[in-house]
Amino acid sequence: MSEKYQSFYEEYKNKLFSYLIYKSGNPDMSKDIMQESFTRHFQYYGHDAVLSPALLFTIARNALVDHWRQQKKLPTAEDMASQVVADQEESFITQETTDRVYKTMNRLPELDREILTLAVGGVAYKEIAATFGLTLENVKVRVHRSRAKLRQMMKNEVE
Repeated sequence: MSEKYQSFYEEYKNKLFSYLIYKSGNPDMSKDIMQESFTRHFQYYGHDAVLSPALLFTIARNALVDHWRQQKKLPTAEDMASQVVADQEESFITQETTDRVYKTMNRLPELDREILTLAVGGVAYKEIAATFGLTLENVKVRVHRSRAKLRQMMKNEVE
């Protein structure tokens, strides 16, 4: 593996893993799909001069869908919330808050959820736009509106 690809891997491995954890709620499966995604990306595109994070995330999203199809089950919001694995050090309150955020996020449109998850995970807006075939401005607006809508929904739940 070239130094350039190694740097690419180091920069995006945690971002991709976070995205897959959000989408699946299963850390073990996310780790497997992350590795499979990097393997496919390297095998077919790793030797190109320009390494595309957008392509990597597209490969990962497709691999996750393939996995679900093989299992013949798409996860529900309840499945994802119940599968979230907390560190032993996390308190009950933190877990409860995490579950609330997941359930509330699942009320957002799917595309907005995915874009927001990538943005919160540290993926650049430009890369998110390339992943979904949107303009940079559209991604910025979607992230802003999704965050505002999420805050409002969480606030309404408390009241």
